[in-house]
Amino acid sequence: MGDNGDPGPSRRGRGGSGNRRPWHRQHLGRIRGVSPPAKGHNRSPSPEPYGHLKRNQQRDEHSRRRSFSHTSPSRKRFKADPRLKDESHDMEEPFKYPRQHPRNCSFRSKHNLQRNDRHYNADRPMGFKMLEEISRSESTTIIEKINQQKKRFMHLLNTPVDKKKNDVFALVLELVTNVWNSSFEESKKLLLLELCNTKFIDHLQLYLMQLPYTMSPEDKFFNKYYWTREKEFWSHFISFCECLITVSPSTAVQKCRALIEATSKSCLEGLKEKQGFELPEEYTARVTNIRDSIKVCNEGEKQVQKRRKTNENDQPPESFRELSVLPSGAELLERRPFLRPNVVEGAYADVEHYLDVQFRLLREDCFGPLREGIHQYIEEPKKRKYDHIRVYRNVKFLEPYVSNQKVGSIVLLDEGIMKMINKVNWAHSKRFLFGSLVLFTKDHCKSFLVGTILERDEKFLRKRQLPVNIVNLTMDSNMYNDDAYIMIECEVYFEPYYHVLKALQDPSFPEHLSMSKYIIDLQKVPEKPAYLTPDTVYKVQTKHDFRKVFTVLQDDTWPSDVELGLNSTQYEAYKLALTHEYAVIQGPPGTGKTFLGVKVAETLLRNAPFPKDKCCMLVICYTNHALDQFLEALLPLTHSLARIGGRSRNETLHQFNINSLRSTQINSGYYHERRIDLKMQINALEYEKSRADELYSEVLSYKTVAAYNEECKILEIFYRGSGIKDTLKHWLFEEVDDIDIEQALLEQEIGNVVPEEQYASVDADIDTDYDIFGRDELFFDDLDYVEEGEIRKDDEIRKDDDVIRRDENRKEFINITTSFSLPDNEREIKTLIRKYQDLQNQGCPRHVLRELDEEICHLHSEVKRFKDMLVYHSRTPRFPITEEQDLTSVPLVERWALYFKWADVVMDDVKKKIKTKEVNLQSSAVAYEEARMMVDLAVLKKTRVVGMTTSGAARLRKLLVAIAPPIVVVEEAAEVLESHIVTSLTKSCQHLILIGDHQQLRPSAAYLRLARHYQLEVSLFERMIRNGVHSRRLGVQHRMRPEIAALVSPIIYSDLQNHRSVEDFPPVRGVAHNLFFFSHDYREQSEDDSSSRTNSQEADLVLRLANYLMQQDYAPEEVTILAAYSGQMFYMRKQRPYYANLSNVKITVLDNYQGEESKIILLSLVRNNDNDSIGFLGTENRICVALSRAREGLFIFGNIELLKGKSVLWTNIATTLESNGSLGTTLRLRCENHSEEITMITSVDDFNKVPEGGCLLNCKYNLPCGHPCPRICHTYDLVHEIIQCTKTCERKICEREDHKCPFKCAKKCQPCQQLVNKALPCGHNMTLKCFMDPSDPYIRCLESVTVTLPDCGHEFVGECYMMISDVRCQEKCTNRLNCGHVCLRKCHVNNDPDHERYICRKPCPKVKEGCTANLDGDFGEHKCPRLCWEECVQCYVRIVKKRSDCGHLKKVPCCKDVNADPCREKCSRSLPCGHHCKNLCFEKCGDCKEMVTKTIPSCNHEIKIECEKEPTPDHQSKCTKITDDNYEAPCGHKVRLPCNVHHAVQTGTASVAKILSYCKAPCGALLRCGHVCGGSCAGCRQGRLHQPCAARCHQLNICGHRCEESCNQVCPPCRRSCAVRCPHSTCGRPCGAPCTPCTETPCGRSCEHSSCKRTCGAPCDRAPCSVACPLSLACGHPCRGLCGEPCPPACRLCDPEGFPTDLLGDPYEDDAKLIQLQDCPHMFDVDTLDTLMKCENETIRIKTCPWCREPIINTYRYKDMVNQLLKNDINPIKEKVYGTERQRSTMLKELLVKVIHVVKNQKLAMGNRHWESAYKALRNAVGKGNKRLSVLHLDMYHTYLDLLDNVGQYYTKYIAENLTELKPEMQGQVIMICRVLVASKQKISQQQQADIGKELKRMNSIVQLAKILGLSKNATNPEVLEMTKTAKEAVLTWTVYDEEKAVKCLKKLEKVVDLSGIASKEERAMVVRAIGLKAGHWYKCPNGHFYCIGECGGAMQLSRCPDCGGAIGGQRHTLTAGNQHAREMDGSRFAAWSTEANNMANFQLD
Repeated sequence: MGDNGDPGPSRRGRGGSGNRRPWHRQHLGRIRGVSPPAKGHNRSPSPEPYGHLKRNQQRDEHSRRRSFSHTSPSRKRFKADPRLKDESHDMEEPFKYPRQHPRNCSFRSKHNLQRNDRHYNADRPMGFKMLEEISRSESTTIIEKINQQKKRFMHLLNTPVDKKKNDVFALVLELVTNVWNSSFEESKKLLLLELCNTKFIDHLQLYLMQLPYTMSPEDKFFNKYYWTREKEFWSHFISFCECLITVSPSTAVQKCRALIEATSKSCLEGLKEKQGFELPEEYTARVTNIRDSIKVCNEGEKQVQKRRKTNENDQPPESFRELSVLPSGAELLERRPFLRPNVVEGAYADVEHYLDVQFRLLREDCFGPLREGIHQYIEEPKKRKYDHIRVYRNVKFLEPYVSNQKVGSIVLLDEGIMKMINKVNWAHSKRFLFGSLVLFTKDHCKSFLVGTILERDEKFLRKRQLPVNIVNLTMDSNMYNDDAYIMIECEVYFEPYYHVLKALQDPSFPEHLSMSKYIIDLQKVPEKPAYLTPDTVYKVQTKHDFRKVFTVLQDDTWPSDVELGLNSTQYEAYKLALTHEYAVIQGPPGTGKTFLGVKVAETLLRNAPFPKDKCCMLVICYTNHALDQFLEALLPLTHSLARIGGRSRNETLHQFNINSLRSTQINSGYYHERRIDLKMQINALEYEKSRADELYSEVLSYKTVAAYNEECKILEIFYRGSGIKDTLKHWLFEEVDDIDIEQALLEQEIGNVVPEEQYASVDADIDTDYDIFGRDELFFDDLDYVEEGEIRKDDEIRKDDDVIRRDENRKEFINITTSFSLPDNEREIKTLIRKYQDLQNQGCPRHVLRELDEEICHLHSEVKRFKDMLVYHSRTPRFPITEEQDLTSVPLVERWALYFKWADVVMDDVKKKIKTKEVNLQSSAVAYEEARMMVDLAVLKKTRVVGMTTSGAARLRKLLVAIAPPIVVVEEAAEVLESHIVTSLTKSCQHLILIGDHQQLRPSAAYLRLARHYQLEVSLFERMIRNGVHSRRLGVQHRMRPEIAALVSPIIYSDLQNHRSVEDFPPVRGVAHNLFFFSHDYREQSEDDSSSRTNSQEADLVLRLANYLMQQDYAPEEVTILAAYSGQMFYMRKQRPYYANLSNVKITVLDNYQGEESKIILLSLVRNNDNDSIGFLGTENRICVALSRAREGLFIFGNIELLKGKSVLWTNIATTLESNGSLGTTLRLRCENHSEEITMITSVDDFNKVPEGGCLLNCKYNLPCGHPCPRICHTYDLVHEIIQCTKTCERKICEREDHKCPFKCAKKCQPCQQLVNKALPCGHNMTLKCFMDPSDPYIRCLESVTVTLPDCGHEFVGECYMMISDVRCQEKCTNRLNCGHVCLRKCHVNNDPDHERYICRKPCPKVKEGCTANLDGDFGEHKCPRLCWEECVQCYVRIVKKRSDCGHLKKVPCCKDVNADPCREKCSRSLPCGHHCKNLCFEKCGDCKEMVTKTIPSCNHEIKIECEKEPTPDHQSKCTKITDDNYEAPCGHKVRLPCNVHHAVQTGTASVAKILSYCKAPCGALLRCGHVCGGSCAGCRQGRLHQPCAARCHQLNICGHRCEESCNQVCPPCRRSCAVRCPHSTCGRPCGAPCTPCTETPCGRSCEHSSCKRTCGAPCDRAPCSVACPLSLACGHPCRGLCGEPCPPACRLCDPEGFPTDLLGDPYEDDAKLIQLQDCPHMFDVDTLDTLMKCENETIRIKTCPWCREPIINTYRYKDMVNQLLKNDINPIKEKVYGTERQRSTMLKELLVKVIHVVKNQKLAMGNRHWESAYKALRNAVGKGNKRLSVLHLDMYHTYLDLLDNVGQYYTKYIAENLTELKPEMQGQVIMICRVLVASKQKISQQQQADIGKELKRMNSIVQLAKILGLSKNATNPEVLEMTKTAKEAVLTWTVYDEEKAVKCLKKLEKVVDLSGIASKEERAMVVRAIGLKAGHWYKCPNGHFYCIGECGGAMQLSRCPDCGGAIGGQRHTLTAGNQHAREMDGSRFAAWSTEANNMANFQLD
């Protein structure tokens, strides 16, 4: 449509080639597009447009003659018309068109033409008239219209403005200012930022620079919008700048800084000088503020820091607006957040104080219980149940999730949850509710992912899947990595909190908060509403339908209470509500507060001085039910009403729901565009996500993979010329093994056996509680919502949308194609197998099925190949493929590993795009929501009454601000948290009426701590009453009969009176008391899934009584069952189906019944337990609600003694009940038919005495048939309209006496059904029912007869009733067909007798098409498998054919020419040189590549070279023959060099490093291990990096044995067998393992003097015996040993030479006592050996024999000493050195984590293949999870990784700073160190660590030198050049690195080059010494500035860097992001607080 409905110029160009449509659609589209000019604009059409009209009419006439013209001369004339060149303002003038034809004006044609108009109009800028009209519109209208004309508007802003159109600037600035007043934040921000990204700012600057110099009246005339309204222009300009700074300060600085600081300033100065215009003072101040804001954009952050430093006088540590509405990990781990109590007595300090308190309390109410539950979990992570939370373990993120309305992730729950899922009743459960808060952690609650639940669908839950939305996830985060999480679900329902918290946090909230003088300042006497004047008059309807007029503010003119039909208290409250702007009305139960509220609303709606077509009143209720009640009561007064929210159950209000009303207003192009855009994005995302999932079960095509992977293109090169369609698929499925058809059929049959899933269904419950889960869901309720009025509009665009959607959905996948699909192949196999089985069942020969057989088997084999290869998806390819490689020799597994690697690259790109689209979708959803609000706003602004719940009001606060209702009525105000009410108020509110009763239900706090200590449960209503704010209380109740009312008055309400109507209530039928408390002692039970309670016995009693009362002829809505606990309610609902009369009786929980009433109430109190706890039954508010719901009858069930013992209130209630005789353990039932019959009820079984609701007497009522009623006494159907007689019928139904009625008396008699034999008209007899007439034409004779058919003469046997004309002959046709087959039809002489249309369906007798086999007789597989009438298929039977050109044989399809494809066999020809050709047969024979030996002419050495080539002198550079000459290397040794190096030395091109690499001289250096280095000079790199020591270790182990491993290996645990033994057993373990003490009894130490009674391994209870041994030796001489010890075989007399000597070689004295060691053959005297065993060693080890050094272990005299040493010293050290299983497992896990962490931080280093190889070597060593590694091995791997990490850091630093100097040297360092690490990964000795440390320092110096050289590379200063050379020599020397010399040279070079940034080791050491902290306390900020942390050295608090302001420090020993340990400051390897700080790997590199 043209601008403002004008189809003028935008229609004139419609007939050209750009619009190829039939004339009638174009013409009717123009007619339909016309709309009248805008109201209020005077636009007289000028002659010029009517001239255009004439031309348009002529062109339309021309179009009628040429319906399909593609070229329009009229369009060309329009473009060339000179009169149109200067049209600027007239372009938009409206004019009329000829008569229309409405019947042809479809919406479809209108929409098509509008779309084409937009395409055409987008080519030119927006017209001035349209811009003018838009800028004058309301803010929401501006947004809508601008978005409709977005391209034209942007075109206007980007187009240079002619000076005759300078008014555009004023209009655009005015437009932006108006838009900023809109409440739709997202839309206005987008518009403002888009404007800044156009050239408008540049044009505006140019305009302002020229503005002061505008002098002529003509120029000012064309810019009249400025010169007539200068102040307004500058006001709009200033507002524009303020808006921009508010939305995006960075954009303001980048785009508009020059405009604000320079251009505008210059312009204003020029205007003052040239035009005499001076900006007003208030504008000048605003301009100054704007310029200041530009300069200090970070002022806000400074203020935040200032507030955080000042935390005095109980002030908040930060602004509540800085707090997130989502919990953070740090907050959840804090014990006590900052809180202040709700101020319930007195006023708040100010608005900020009030909002801060309310926000923090509400936030803590949501997160406090969650925090408590998390702390419980942290303390006891294995518990089954926690308070306030539900914990689900082993949860994983499965895949992204997209539904019609939501985007998120699918979470896979643990298998163990299935039992819970099947057990939970999801209709009632609060688990997994939409919007519930869930947290995910995988590090034991150190950090969290925060999310909300998107959907609770049983189809997902039964698959253990749960859709969630993670709200704090960054774009580069990856959750789908199979990590296991703990999911914590918060039991506090998060959704309502979210919207209220967001509203309170809104910076504009304070200015929109009305009634603050009462709410915050606590003004006690309200003022009159602002809209009332002293003369305001109201008209009301009196009790007798008279109209009474009175002046509102004059009491004496008011009608009386009697006239108004009100009691005195209602009258006072009514006056208060109408005359005070802030009215508080308390209504005790039954006093008619809802009635009064409706009456007040009616009065205000009839009389309040507000426009009738504007929103006048907002009605807010806590529950949906109360809201429906209130709004329904207003329907008789007005239908201008809107109900917002989707949970209404009232059918009457359905037409007033916002969804229904919106359908009448959906004419907004912007809304429609946003809606379609959102639907398209959702559809596109769903498609892309599902398509991405499908790709995992498909094989990507070669074209797709090659587009992402260069390596894959080698396949195309290899298979070039082969004619293969997809080389990748061919390569992967090459030589696939076809399986047997029987196996395929069997596997298919097995695959079809799929167990059916059983899904439980939950029936809808009539007891649906409107707010049982307490919320209104937010969802896109109209994305698929179509009303009748909207259907035609949707039809207009449906086809176009389908096309767009299909295109858009596939756009991302246009280049992603597949060559194999697992689902498609499986479906194809099923189809072919069905076809195969059908043909097989038809008896087709085997050769017919052969072709189908082959196809099935081939497809099945491909499927099997794909499934088999899927297991290798994560396999890393072992090697890449190359062009020289024979790809057919690549193993199958390796092919698929390569493919999966390539496919992962493609899928990563797909996932990235999908993630981006998810982010875009969220923005589109917000824009759509605001567009929908605009449409809603258009509806609601015209609606007088708007109703919503409190949570809905918080969610739609923007909408409330826009509709601005002046009157707000809040029902149930005492039940709502204060924050919920204040978020519903806007600054437009002039009149607030609060109605409620704080003595009934109060607001419910989720966190009881806040209710007890912070007064959170005190509502705004109660706070006003407490503080004495002017209010009224209703005093007459109309609900309860007096005895029921006596329970709450005067006990709770001291002055509540009864209306006289309640005294006339009839008694409850069937019971003796209208009020009764049934006291019992039935015990309660706890619910498994919640904290609720049940009492099943009490519930059964309640249900039986309810069933009995329903038998008294009460309607279902007259009886209600209330339960104090939800568990009891769910139990009773579950049991209800077992009771015949309770299907429609309402059963609900007490808290949800506030505000409702029923004729009879049955109340179940539930509580009765061993702890004597009554829970909230002791709360006065809940007691009040429970006892005040019934009108005529109240029956309470509970334990009155328990209640009395815990509550004074219940004691008073019990006293009242006892006085009425309404309390007891027996309930008396009275029969309504026999009043003297009384039934006593003491248990459930007693109800069996009243089965029909009466008594056990018979009912004697006579039925209409005369029989008596068969039932016992019943109280229902007393007139017996329903009860039927059960006697047998005695009435006569037939003339025959023996035929009687078979039915019961109550049923109507039917015609006689007995069978009799009757004669038919044809003469045959037939058995019929008695009542049937034989002459009835519908009765058919079924007797068989034989007839001759007239057409063919065949006989036919049929039934008598049949007509010959209807009979078809059943004889077979015997004619032969043209194909030779016999016709298979029945006789068809009247239907195609010549077989012209007959189709032969027999098997084809011919061979297949193209068969070249030339077979006779049996064709076998070559026979055509199709039917005779079908075209023969090509013959693809594979046969061997011989090539005509080369003679090779090949198996090819029969129909294919063997010469068509090139021969790929090996060539058999010989080359001229005599070697065989290596090419393929089809390739041309080329040069010989055979390697042969030839002589190099320049050196006469032999070299291996290709046969086709001849050696030249240049080949000497490759000659490696060792020469005989000795060359003195720089290291001083003589070396023999290879020929190529020797030649390079002679030519002066050999490098020093190259020469040194051939030095074989021994190194000879003394290593740190004490051994001489066995490496060569070259191998040790001239002492820089020594080779591993090859000497034997021979170190003495703790067990006493020596290590026999090489010095370069980590000493393993001693492998010798343990020598520990005792008389009972031997140890049996390896020597290096800890010994297990013997526990046998008794100990082996015993002698004749005493014996030990303890276990063998325990310390003996007796000392070793020192008495001489009484035994004799074998020689007869006395034993020289001790009593109880083995006798030493030593006799000086018999064997003097073998007698032992002391350590000095002297013989022992004659009286010396000897001991024979049991570990070796040596003997010692007791004193010497005792002294040896008791002395302390310098090191911990087992004592050894002084002679042979064998460990002394088994000598029993020293058993206790050895055992004590093993237990206390040896074994712990063994465990510590070699580690326990747990220690090794923990260290291995830490190492693996560290490995992953290193590679994440060294992404640049991973680009270096040498570093990557070293990394992979370590990863392979530890990645297998080798549990046999000792702690020492793992510690060595840590050292390896640390060194490798250092190498990576220096290399990364070099690459990251884009250095180019010394690149070979840096690369050489990396190669050298990495090779040493790989070679020495088993043990990196101290020598190697020191050597590598020096080389790392060399790398650091190379980086520093490269920086300097990069800045001084063009220097010509001789001093610089000289110092550069010196520095290179010092840093790059081939000798051992001298750090001091290198740093000194760098400092000198730095000084020469005038460069800073290099700190010496001495300077760092000086700083460390000055601070005085030990190693490991130094850190650096993200920008590299150093700082230190005292105490333990661990980060415990956050701060700011004094140098750059960056975040430093951290919490709980965890550094904040970007900070790191500054090891270069003090040489430490680890932070001081860490456990690794004292580890052996913490060596110093500096």
